[in-house]
Amino acid sequence: MRILENARRIVKTPAPADKNGMIALDTALQGMQNAETSFDSAARRISQQPAPQPQDITTLSDNAVALVQSKNGFEANTKVAHAADELTKATLNLLA
Repeated sequence: MRILENARRIVKTPAPADKNGMIALDTALQGMQNAETSFDSAARRISQQPAPQPQDITTLSDNAVALVQSKNGFEANTKVAHAADELTKATLNLLA
């Protein structure tokens, strides 16, 4: 996940004057990590299931929903990280 690696690099960068921006980046990174873990778990459960039987359709559907929720969570946290980055840039431009 290239976006997650970039977010980790941004968070490890020394904190600029905008402390709140770094808190938002930390929160977004944590959210992305949680979404990645959830996605991996759901994908693992799906891959380990035998061919679906009629009674297993609900379980497969639940795991598919978990995949989509994880994807949406990751995208939302990516947008938060991007917004925090833009806010930090704007703050630094005002201070410079």
